[in-house]
Amino acid sequence: MASKQTKGDFAAKQRQFNEQLKSGDFKQVYLLCGEQAYLRLQNKDKLVKALLGDGDAMNLSRYSGADVTARELIEMAQTLPFFADRRVIVLENTGLLSPKTAAKSVTGSKSSSSIAEEADRIANFVPQIPDTTSIVWVEENVDKRGRLYKAIAKSQKEKAGEILECMTPDEGDLRAWAAGYFRKSGLQISGRALALFLEYTGEDMQNIAGEAEKLCCYCMGMKEVTEQSIRDVTSPRIKDRIFDMIEAIALRDQKKALGIYMELCALRTAPQVILSLMRRQFDQLVKIRELSGRMPDSEIARLVGVPSFVISKKYKPALRMYSSAELLEALEECIAADYESKSGKIDAGIAAEMIIVRHSAKS
Repeated sequence: MASKQTKGDFAAKQRQFNEQLKSGDFKQVYLLCGEQAYLRLQNKDKLVKALLGDGDAMNLSRYSGADVTARELIEMAQTLPFFADRRVIVLENTGLLSPKTAAKSVTGSKSSSSIAEEADRIANFVPQIPDTTSIVWVEENVDKRGRLYKAIAKSQKEKAGEILECMTPDEGDLRAWAAGYFRKSGLQISGRALALFLEYTGEDMQNIAGEAEKLCCYCMGMKEVTEQSIRDVTSPRIKDRIFDMIEAIALRDQKKALGIYMELCALRTAPQVILSLMRRQFDQLVKIRELSGRMPDSEIARLVGVPSFVISKKYKPALRMYSSAELLEALEECIAADYESKSGKIDAGIAAEMIIVRHSAKS
């Protein structure tokens, strides 16, 4: 199995990828995958533009979803380009690199076995892709154990393919990239305001870009993006509001905690989702407390699945408001309530409200 790519590896791979596009060192097959949709789409657009060169859309074919067949793809790949050097085929979220996931998400008659058979036929064809064709896969989910992925990985070793796993940049690069959005609009942003902005948006680069654009429009005519403008305009993620609710519980501010809960319900967030997120937040707090002092925040962040700056600026201050016993008790209640609500023994909304009221009550 391929070794796990690190964020540092991705930065180096991205630079190498950019250099290949500039030099015209094109491959027969590309795979753009990984957690960041923004980077997958950005790299796809750059790649297609470079591959087509001065050619037009006549030599570009696009397929999306699980309807593409191996026969159709192979026939298209074997067709010579029309008055151009290269034919370009783009396949997006076909599921062929993760057949089981595709079968679950596709409505229709295709089973995971039939999708896997199609993927195997394409895997056999990968070494035979003509020099006049480039196939570009853009997939959110890939199974690195599958034959198709291994065929593309083998072509990469033979200099005929390229795999770019689009990962979240490290904290410093992500902050610099986000700040650059505001600078392009002539706006300054302090380090503290930028940290608040990223707390609201999370690490999803598509979400960061969308919220930054909205904030730039709001701040038009101003010199600086302020913390207040961020609070006025930027939409916090649901799990951030859950965290705010847990902070309010710790502060024994029952009115605020219940207010946030009602706000989430008004936004049509299912009580079962709220309960599950409460469980997740308490679980993360327990883990962070156990790991603190034993390893750096960056390593804790990787294990827990949150940005490292959020560990230091948000989670650790919250931990000071909870004893270990309180955290464990709240977590155990959330686990029990989550199970009982899913098995139909209790209503999820009632279970969530009982936990909020019990743990926010002043002692």
